[in-house]
Amino acid sequence: MSNRHWIMVFVVAASLGVGGCAESEASDTKGDPAASVAKGPEVSTITLSELGARRLGITTQPVQQGKGGTGLVIPYAAVVYDAKGKAWTFTNPQSLTYVRAPITIVGVQGDRALLSSGPAPGTAVVTVGAAELVGAEAGLGA
Repeated sequence: MSNRHWIMVFVVAASLGVGGCAESEASDTKGDPAASVAKGPEVSTITLSELGARRLGITTQPVQQGKGGTGLVIPYAAVVYDAKGKAWTFTNPQSLTYVRAPITIVGVQGDRALLSSGPAPGTAVVTVGAAELVGAEAGLGA
């Protein structure tokens, strides 16, 4: 991800007031936590309040099985990159909970990313709000 993208992630996350670090919380306007981040050994679990999720406009779509039963397909909007260029997507294992999952992209066709590995078919992945979740996981924002 380029410096310009990281700056954009920081600005968006800061403006929305969604950020966190190990076991930390950002508050919404009523003082309730908008997001909490529980750091794991490799990835974190991000839990949003309902208000936090509405602010971010989080939307998801399921992972699809590739044609002919091979590979996986996700919307390219669900792809995020870390500072080293590794590709990830955020899964939504339960309501208001998001976890980053590694993916291996083998191609892009239009607005779809073709994967050789990633979350199982049917898994919900974040298509809107993923950049803000990167910011929350990194501890950017309020």
